[in-house]
Amino acid sequence: MSHPLPLTARVYVTEETGEERRKALTDGLAGLGLETHSATLGALRGDPLTWLVLVVLPLSGFLQNVGQLLAQDACTALKRVLGGALRRSPGEPPVPPQPLLLEDERSAARIVIEADLPAGAYRQLLELDLEPCAGRTLSYDRARGRWSASPELPELAEPPHSPDTHG
Repeated sequence: MSHPLPLTARVYVTEETGEERRKALTDGLAGLGLETHSATLGALRGDPLTWLVLVVLPLSGFLQNVGQLLAQDACTALKRVLGGALRRSPGEPPVPPQPLLLEDERSAARIVIEADLPAGAYRQLLELDLEPCAGRTLSYDRARGRWSASPELPELAEPPHSPDTHG
């Protein structure tokens, strides 16, 4: 009996992310069933969005797998891995918030993950249909309690391939 190929995630981090956070995120994603490869990029900025981490993966398949594997704990696991990658250590100097972006390889939809998203946002994320969102950036609208397209967020250029690859 053959086993399906593992889902692969490409993790792009900025120089400010730090090795400890990169490793925590790649290890966490590996624990959720992804084979990860990471690269450190120079500061890439989209105005007004400045991102800390970009994860490119087959997002729909990943979210379905996480939901099936972890059942009730899927939201908690996603929040721990994704939100944890954005938390700052107590001794770190304060900086403006920088989100983590998830990008679906198939639809090119991007999901903005902020450090303090409520558990309900992660529950909705597990059920999100990305096909109608092709090429758009989604963020969690706290006032409406749902994911929605963010017209004020610019589309980001494709990250360049970097020779500084970890994996």
